[in-house]
Amino acid sequence: MKPLAEQVVVITGASSGIGRETALHFAQHGARVALVARNQEALAEVESEIIEGGGQALAIPADVSDWDQVQHVAQQAVERLGRIDTWVNNAAVTLYSWFEDVTPQEFKRVIDVNLMGQVYGARAALPYLKMTQGTLIGIGSVESELPVPLQTPYVASKHALKGFYDTLRLEQEHAQTGVQVSFLMPASIDTPLFDHALSHLGYKPRPLPPVYDPRIVADAILYAAQKPVRDMAVGGGGALLARVISCWPRAADAALQRIAYRGQLTQQPELPTGPNNLWQPMPGKGSTRGGFSALSFDPYTWIRLRPTVLTALAGAALTALLVPLAGLWMKRNT
Repeated sequence: MKPLAEQVVVITGASSGIGRETALHFAQHGARVALVARNQEALAEVESEIIEGGGQALAIPADVSDWDQVQHVAQQAVERLGRIDTWVNNAAVTLYSWFEDVTPQEFKRVIDVNLMGQVYGARAALPYLKMTQGTLIGIGSVESELPVPLQTPYVASKHALKGFYDTLRLEQEHAQTGVQVSFLMPASIDTPLFDHALSHLGYKPRPLPPVYDPRIVADAILYAAQKPVRDMAVGGGGALLARVISCWPRAADAALQRIAYRGQLTQQPELPTGPNNLWQPMPGKGSTRGGFSALSFDPYTWIRLRPTVLTALAGAALTALLVPLAGLWMKRNT
């Protein structure tokens, strides 16, 4: 896996949120970055920021739900930047609603962007990643392992992505292509995703706490572009809840019943006809953060990105356990 300064990176959903933050981080480390999203104005803004900072960037407007457009992105990246070392599938949309109020067209649209967009991205990128023995990074969600009410299409798409990447990874390993397939699952992140979401609930949505800064996810993505990562939860709060539901599903269901309804809604009224990005991109220059109160540091993710620290902590814990046991054993046998 090449150092970041030697990489060509393609990032979908690069006009805002996690994608935008990650693109800026890659560029700061010397990578050449292809920026992909529907919002041309926002893409141009990110491209300019990278170039003005001394980096190299290429804006390629595209809708990831269209196979032909995604194929064109891969071709343009190779023609203009020389190759593809890392491809980050990040673009996503969501809507908030009781399932019965979601139209079949709306449900399909979420699946087309969130699931098929990443399928198309993987399919377009793999021939080029095989040439460089590069890395394919899928961005899912803690909801890839959790059931969260009022988000049925989004949760369905994120669960499907987990199965897709797990299966694709096995195929690449069996074929010995050298392509690293990684899947990251962020918890609640302070991005414009919530302001951009369609809502049938009468109020604007918000992320469930605890909420984390996008920089934490960007750090994890850059790590996965340099080190082999199978899958990784990003954000300790979401990781803990995922573990609880795997061990005590009824207890986790009860907790979600208590927090997931009011906890996902603000008090700001919003009509289903209000501005959203389900079908068309939100206008404007875009932004990285959504304005929610967010944690800028997450101990769980910090340790996950530093295996030597994790090993040292595990060793210290094991020592703390074994020393008293050894002392007790010696006392009994003397």
